[in-house]
Amino acid sequence: MPSFQQQQQRFVDHIRDPEHCAIPDGIEDRRMQIYRELFFNNILGFLDNGFPVLKSLYSDNNWQNLARQFFVKHSCVSPHFVDISGEFVNFLQHGYEPTDSDPLFLLELAHYEWLELDISIRQHIDKIVFWEQEEHLGAIGFSPLATLVSYQFPVHRISVDFQPQQATEYSYLVVYRNSQEEVNFTEVNALTAHLLTLVQQTPGKLLQDYIELIKAATPNMPIEQLTQGTQQIVCKLLLQQILIPLK
Repeated sequence: MPSFQQQQQRFVDHIRDPEHCAIPDGIEDRRMQIYRELFFNNILGFLDNGFPVLKSLYSDNNWQNLARQFFVKHSCVSPHFVDISGEFVNFLQHGYEPTDSDPLFLLELAHYEWLELDISIRQHIDKIVFWEQEEHLGAIGFSPLATLVSYQFPVHRISVDFQPQQATEYSYLVVYRNSQEEVNFTEVNALTAHLLTLVQQTPGKLLQDYIELIKAATPNMPIEQLTQGTQQIVCKLLLQQILIPLK
């Protein structure tokens, strides 16, 4: 490696991990201090804004220590600032060993807060046409601005005053963006989650087709109850703009 590139690498290594990487030769510490603070505070600011609930559960020192570990140990794949939150979740999932200061739901809460951001900036190529109640409903699909997730902790309720200490049965959430560009979430039951999964896996079917698929998975449920319940669920999801009509 040429000497200039070696000097650059030492420069970067020191900024990321000043505790273990010496200052490059010929550079004053006071000058390096500017870079150390600038780069780390930039990353810290993105984490503060991207994970406000998670941050509120830590002391300032413990939160900065977690951010520092991310800064030192994780090599981001994306060069875009907007992807830092996703990189942080990836770090928590694959490169971080939790400590006693971390909540049990660390990864799930971080993923949920990242998902809200992801939905808010998610791009889509094709124009989305949402359902109008008076129009005939044909084939249906899952909005590209929505995501179905399941967690073992009720992450949508976690706060400083509510921090569950053990996992429970899986809860199902849909995080979505509507035509007013508002990001919302809704909690759904297992049957609705199953229906949404079917629509994701086989989009473009008619409502009756999905009723038949659900019937096969729930043979003991009376068909009248299943049909009426599924119709009500689909109507609600269409109005919420989680499901969309496919022309």
